[in-house]
Amino acid sequence: MENYQVKLKEFIENKKYLDDQQFTDIAEYICENTVSNELLDLVLKYLEIYSQQISCISKRLFVHLLSNTEKEALHPLVLFLALRHNDIDYNLNLDNLSVEKWTYLMSAFYQRIPEMLFDPVLIRNMKDKINAYKMLIESPQWFNENRDIFIGLHLIEFDEDECGKLFTKLKINWSIFKITATAVSFVDLVAAKCNKELEFTQFLITALFSLPPESDDIAWLSNQIINNLKLLETNCPIEISDWDAITIKAIKYGLVEENPEYGFIRVLRKLVKKANIDKSILSKTFELLAGYSQFSNIMLNRGAKQIQKEEVLRLIETLVKKEPSIMALSHVPLFLCSYNASLSVVDQILLRILFRYEENSIPMSNYRPYLWGSFAISHYQVKNHLISKTLNSFPSTTEVLSYIPLKRLKETISCFPINRPLNIKDQKIVLYTTKDSKDPSQMFDPAFFLPMISSLLATEAPLSIEKFSRNGCLSMVLACLSSYDCLMRKAAYHVLTLLRSHLFCRRAENLFWDHFSSWVAQGIQDLHLKPPPQLSMIQALFLGRMVLAMANHEKGIETTCCKILLARPAARLNHIPEFKSFLTAYSEHKDKTIHNRWFFEILRDGTRSASDWLVLKNMDLFNLFLVIFKCGLQKDRLLILKIMEATFRIHPATNGGTGPWALSLMMAISKYPNELSTEEILLTFKCLQSLSGSSYISLPAVDFWLSLFLQYGKNPDISLEGFGTLNNLVSKFQNVSELFDDGNLKDILDCGIDSNIISNDEAFKCQSVLEYGIGGIHIQETNTYIFLPTLLKILKSKV
Repeated sequence: MENYQVKLKEFIENKKYLDDQQFTDIAEYICENTVSNELLDLVLKYLEIYSQQISCISKRLFVHLLSNTEKEALHPLVLFLALRHNDIDYNLNLDNLSVEKWTYLMSAFYQRIPEMLFDPVLIRNMKDKINAYKMLIESPQWFNENRDIFIGLHLIEFDEDECGKLFTKLKINWSIFKITATAVSFVDLVAAKCNKELEFTQFLITALFSLPPESDDIAWLSNQIINNLKLLETNCPIEISDWDAITIKAIKYGLVEENPEYGFIRVLRKLVKKANIDKSILSKTFELLAGYSQFSNIMLNRGAKQIQKEEVLRLIETLVKKEPSIMALSHVPLFLCSYNASLSVVDQILLRILFRYEENSIPMSNYRPYLWGSFAISHYQVKNHLISKTLNSFPSTTEVLSYIPLKRLKETISCFPINRPLNIKDQKIVLYTTKDSKDPSQMFDPAFFLPMISSLLATEAPLSIEKFSRNGCLSMVLACLSSYDCLMRKAAYHVLTLLRSHLFCRRAENLFWDHFSSWVAQGIQDLHLKPPPQLSMIQALFLGRMVLAMANHEKGIETTCCKILLARPAARLNHIPEFKSFLTAYSEHKDKTIHNRWFFEILRDGTRSASDWLVLKNMDLFNLFLVIFKCGLQKDRLLILKIMEATFRIHPATNGGTGPWALSLMMAISKYPNELSTEEILLTFKCLQSLSGSSYISLPAVDFWLSLFLQYGKNPDISLEGFGTLNNLVSKFQNVSELFDDGNLKDILDCGIDSNIISNDEAFKCQSVLEYGIGGIHIQETNTYIFLPTLLKILKSKV
């Protein structure tokens, strides 16, 4: 035995591989003798390094280990074999094992063989061996650490009568029931099967609000209660003995300045939504919330703690929706001052609250023209409540326009939220993300912007059309014409109609913009679209960027835009042939570059849907892209790659779609004579990730990735993105694993090692898999490996 221990220690320390016969000899020796735990520990350590040799261990050894541990703790090697060894199953005589050992062993089998719970013999043995009531009351460690198998057992086997008896027995002894995540999940299933969800939820609510705010159980228990409440009917008869106590606790710890605990306030909100509550309780809850010392500071906060503001607003929204009589005109100024007119989650909730106030006959028109955020604070004097204002104390139209920053509107137009509806009453809160990861709190919400602009233009106050165009307002309205929402487009056309009425003024600058409005209107009519007409994003962005160029006198671009405007009485929007004017407008190199990039930036930001793809296709631009990619500057190539990435994302890479474009782009990149920059390679990988799972493109895409990665993969940034792209391709396309031989896979691994992206531990595991196979290899679903999961997918598909 000592010789075996010495040999195993040596091979473990040096990570050397024993040949199968040597390892089989060690396994046989353990079978025939009673050995020390030290030798078993060494065998386990060795198998954790080289799991492929688990097949050398016989079922006889497993039975032998079990027989030797009847009076001792279950050795981890036993659980390792149960979890990994495909020739060892649960059909063994395990009756002599204690409940604790038996549970751990069955749980290991269950992870590998989940269908075992459909075996009636096993189920009967489990129910005979385990006293469910005692297990739940005592909540032992072996129960809490093996949650999955007990939840699975309950779902399959326990019937309604059994659940009813068990729940009644537990209910009598709630005071000694231990609150653990596993026990609560199990009893929750019991309650559901015997229709006692309401009673159990009431018990959990009481238990939650008895916990101290620093308890680790608050997070999971509050989530469990919220999930239970979601399943209950609205206005269900939940009995809460002291509403004031839970309200005060929820507000106190949810609104505290340091280390707030949101579990209490989230449960309170869900209770308000679901429970049948008296109006006086709802009013009292609102008063307690609004009267809290930090309430105004939280509402006006634009700092890091937006989650706290979000929780407060969600509670307010639930309260006013449940009991509209809570709403008062004096609340509106505070909401407007707290609002930042953006697409952040907090601002979406605030706008929904304001919408609900207006719907319930709160005269929002008293606050026109609408102000928001810091601009509103001095006007509405929130902290002194609402003070009656004269007409002269409200801001002028010009003043309101000066509050709208051009930069913010440009950002919004570039990433315009085409799915955003105008009517947001019951609209779910959406976490807006853009391809460039722009902050939604820095983007205007068109659902507020259009009504705000409409309220400005609806007055007879003089409007500076030059200012309206220069700061991006007109461009934003034109961008709204691409919205998927019919009401949003109707509102945009209504604003354009109001604008035309202002253009009848006699000021000289209005003649130019009146001609532009007429030019756009006639161009949209010529498209013969179903009303209200929806432009593609490229079309709308083209018009919007024209306005910005002309109003802000962008050098070079302004002249070309004016020539296009004056060339015809109507805009040609069908395939936007005027676009190509920007490519031929000037011969000078500098002006040519400016025009090309202005043109490409519109295509980059405007390629958002299938209608935009049709514009690109019908304009026959791809050959132009290829020429400029070969001959243009790096910035031009980057813009083209971004356009292609957006195009591949919105239209499938089939033979009749973007597939030929993808193949041509791969060819152009492969034959590019100079070395590509890191940013260009990263964008190329993103293009590959955007390709659809079409078989037309699969083999060329993987082959192209391989050649590109092997050429540039030693760069850490490229290597990391490249492995992500490989995983995407392998999961998306069928049979791509046929393209990789062991030589390719070793080369890919070497790139990851040379770039220091793959850790030494992962590199060793990958080398071991490539050399000795995938038998016995098991990795957690949540892991930090870069290449190993993808490598296993490829190798398993070859088996």
